[in-house]
Amino acid sequence: MKPPAFFIPLPSVEVESERRIMAKSIGAGLEPGPHIHAGFTKDRLMLGTLLFMAPLAALGVAAIGWRVLAHLAIALNTAAAFHFALVFGERRLRGQVLHPSWLSSLVAGAIVALSLLAVTPYVVTFAITAVALVLKFVQGWIFGRKYLNPAATAKVLLLGLMTAFVGLEKGLMYHPHHLWLDMVSPEGFRGALAWMYAYGPFSPGLSLFLWKTHAWIGGVSGLATLLFGIAACWVLRLKWRIPLAFLGGMAVLAVILAGTTGGDPLLRLAFHVFTGSVIFLAFFMATEPQSTPMTERGQYLFGFLLAVLTFVLQLRGVLGGSVIALVALNFFTPVLDRIGIRRAVGEERRARG
Repeated sequence: MKPPAFFIPLPSVEVESERRIMAKSIGAGLEPGPHIHAGFTKDRLMLGTLLFMAPLAALGVAAIGWRVLAHLAIALNTAAAFHFALVFGERRLRGQVLHPSWLSSLVAGAIVALSLLAVTPYVVTFAITAVALVLKFVQGWIFGRKYLNPAATAKVLLLGLMTAFVGLEKGLMYHPHHLWLDMVSPEGFRGALAWMYAYGPFSPGLSLFLWKTHAWIGGVSGLATLLFGIAACWVLRLKWRIPLAFLGGMAVLAVILAGTTGGDPLLRLAFHVFTGSVIFLAFFMATEPQSTPMTERGQYLFGFLLAVLTFVLQLRGVLGGSVIALVALNFFTPVLDRIGIRRAVGEERRARG
């Protein structure tokens, strides 16, 4: 089957040039960027990403209310304003524009908004978006690529600083009451989920899977995020091996823990896989092209390590810890990129003598 007509590639000098450059890397076992091997431009990739996140934003509005619209408006307008200001600075100071895609900046803003809780103060939404845009541009200026996911890094940096300087209560990264939850024993785990995730007629397990309000805005419906995430991976040619290894790893660890402690495996699966901070990050943050591994094996390992770190943080009561795990693993992307790279035939023969 072919992708929808909107994404059918158009002739483009930019695409053809990038194809020639990346063709040399394919023989080394590298996976080119999705906008290259799928045949559409970066702007078209970014527009497609926005379109796949739009239904998740709409579900957030339906579940939580008008505050979601306010977060989106603040994040998108902040992203656009900082993008054009930084582009202006690039043109004046560097004589060239290195980051022309304003749609890419809008995607960063949308991800910031959808990766927050609705109760987040609006000034925090503004600040995280602003820092994310600055990180996006500065990494390009210094390194020529993004080593750290801008939205995730900005969130960890800003909320971490708030936690350090104004305390756990206002830091938002760690809700104090979460840190004292017993997420290991079956009794403590059931009690925590009954308090946080029971929604109307739904049990905690069904709420996590279908409809919840105590979650990242982009993950109010675990099922919808899963379906739109899979569709985005297929249509936009995202790095599907990372969410597969991440969610698969979370599922395996959840079943092992349930078997070890005697808890309900289905409830464990619902929480560890379909929590908003896991299911949304899996598809729309952990697949960021530049800050994650290019090799197939590296992507599988990245996803599995992300699962292990996230799982440990969840058990410690850091329920949004997936974003911390993602930023931590971004530092090791250059190392993971070495896994699975095939050596050129000439080099292999010389090495053997």
